[in-house]
Amino acid sequence: MDRNSRRVCGHVTVFISMVMMCIFALFCVLVESARTAGARWYLETAAGSVMDSVFSQYHRELWDTYRLLFAEYEDEEELEKDFEKYFLPYLETANWYPIAYESSQVDMWHTVTDDNGAYLEQEILDYMKYGVWKMDFDIITVDQLWDNAREAEAVQAVGTRYRTHGKEALKLERALEAITSSQKKQIEKKQEGLSRLGNYDGPGFRRVAGQLVQELQKMPGLVADYEKQADRLAASLKESRYFFEQERTECSDTMQTMLDEEIRQYEAYVDEDGRRRQEVRALASEAKEQIALVEDTIEEARRVEEIIAEWEDDDDEDEGDGPDLNALWSPVRHHFSGLTIHRLSFSHGVRDKEKEGWLNQAEQLYRSGMLSLVVPEGMSVSGGFLPDSELPSKTEIMTPEARGISLPDHLIVDEYCGRYFRCFRTNKEGEQKSDMGIEGKGGLAYELEYLIHGQDTDEENLTGTVNRLLAIREGLNLIHILSDSTKRAQARSLAMTITGVAGFSPLLLLTTFLVMSVWALGESLMDVRGLLAGRRVMLLKSASDWTLDLENLLAMGRQGMVETGGGERGFSYLTWLKLLLLRDEIVTQEYRMMDMIQMNICRRQACFRMRRGVYEARIKGSFCGKHVFFSLGFVENLTGGGNHNYPMQVIAERVY
Repeated sequence: MDRNSRRVCGHVTVFISMVMMCIFALFCVLVESARTAGARWYLETAAGSVMDSVFSQYHRELWDTYRLLFAEYEDEEELEKDFEKYFLPYLETANWYPIAYESSQVDMWHTVTDDNGAYLEQEILDYMKYGVWKMDFDIITVDQLWDNAREAEAVQAVGTRYRTHGKEALKLERALEAITSSQKKQIEKKQEGLSRLGNYDGPGFRRVAGQLVQELQKMPGLVADYEKQADRLAASLKESRYFFEQERTECSDTMQTMLDEEIRQYEAYVDEDGRRRQEVRALASEAKEQIALVEDTIEEARRVEEIIAEWEDDDDEDEGDGPDLNALWSPVRHHFSGLTIHRLSFSHGVRDKEKEGWLNQAEQLYRSGMLSLVVPEGMSVSGGFLPDSELPSKTEIMTPEARGISLPDHLIVDEYCGRYFRCFRTNKEGEQKSDMGIEGKGGLAYELEYLIHGQDTDEENLTGTVNRLLAIREGLNLIHILSDSTKRAQARSLAMTITGVAGFSPLLLLTTFLVMSVWALGESLMDVRGLLAGRRVMLLKSASDWTLDLENLLAMGRQGMVETGGGERGFSYLTWLKLLLLRDEIVTQEYRMMDMIQMNICRRQACFRMRRGVYEARIKGSFCGKHVFFSLGFVENLTGGGNHNYPMQVIAERVY
């Protein structure tokens, strides 16, 4: 073969070598590109698996007891360390994806105490929608329950204010009685004075007349006391009218009409009082004239006595006839008999003060020693108190008005509360027990009551809850009485007995409303006692559900004792608590739920804090990848060689 031929073959070999090198380089680039994409996919898969591992560390006690999923982490750094710990095994595996860990950073995380309790609420709703449970009332009737509760609270508030005005009116009647009593004494002293003058008893007359002056001097004070009370009643009625106008929107049209009719009786009483006040006010100025007349008569009697004394001295010396006593005392008697004492021309006062007193005592029962009245015999009130352990409701910032909740969701949350939190009736005979719970010494025993009232002791929470139950029951009971013509007639009959007034006078009508209001209160006390005893109470009562008659109402005031009400129909104590929770705003309720959860978990894990419960987290991881197929010698020559590392990032997010 000649030289020229060999040169041609060599060119072909070099050319083919260069072509093959380019092909292999292209192949390595393509493979490296695929490997790089696989590395990123591997990294994302590993990150997702790592976050699953991190979130699998949910707090077991929290799940077992309350069916809530939260991972417990003190801070973001602790979460980052766990993320690194679970990621390293994926990086140490021998494969085509050489990756080195550099750092990780929590980009976002939410704990159970964030966003006004929204994450606790979501956990509850997520769990409860898979639960098998039966609600005490269905969602269709919730709106009616809500309206009934709102109307009951409005009626109770209005009834309480006007019940106070009724007592003020009777107090005003007693002020008129004090004036009448004084006038009666004045008349008696006048008659006694005339009798003394008829017997020519000057010293006795002056003594009696002096007592009459003292009684007359009381009159301006009695009148001033009456006017002060009348002014106070008129002013407070104006305030209550404004209050009623604000509350009436919560009432049905029928109840608005009924309450307005009752309130007008109070205003009519004040109007009538304005007319009779003129007569009462005149007594003060009249008393001054009467005092002047009596004092003049006393002075006139003293002069007569002096004349008689001088006459007797002269008679001792001359032994003549005595003075004509009738002639001497006749002007005094005539002058004194001119004293006019006007009696009040209108009927007033309270006839049966005993029954009025019993009625007032029945109304005062709930003001002192509430729990001693309504807690059934043989049952005691827990002495539990809330531990000071950084409770969420006290340490976290919450804005109750910042977030609302739909009525169905609120109902579901309250159902959860009834199943997982204890109350006064929990574990009592005849009452459904809670599904879960951590028993132990210390802390609060009445957890649902705490959700409602939020105080630091069981006694305070039970008292506050009982007062709220009493308010709603009183309003509902007053609605029943106002709607029952038979009960209204019975209340009017008792009012007639107390006042001694017949017909349709304002005093009788407002006293009738006072009787109805106290009657509703007495029935409510029996209702609450029955609920605490394990009985049931209807939301809206019929005549057959009513337990207290007026005779027993007066006996309640006389004896200071409350009988046990309720029956077999209606809502239990637990259901009534759920109804109260339904009336409350959700944010404060959820933070109090966190308090109870933390309190109970701390019985077994003292360091547990709800603020560490992580609901959602997003972590950004930084890594260093290394090219594999770019590190081959011939590829390095083609690509320029050098650094084969490149940065990689992955973002992983999980939520319970």
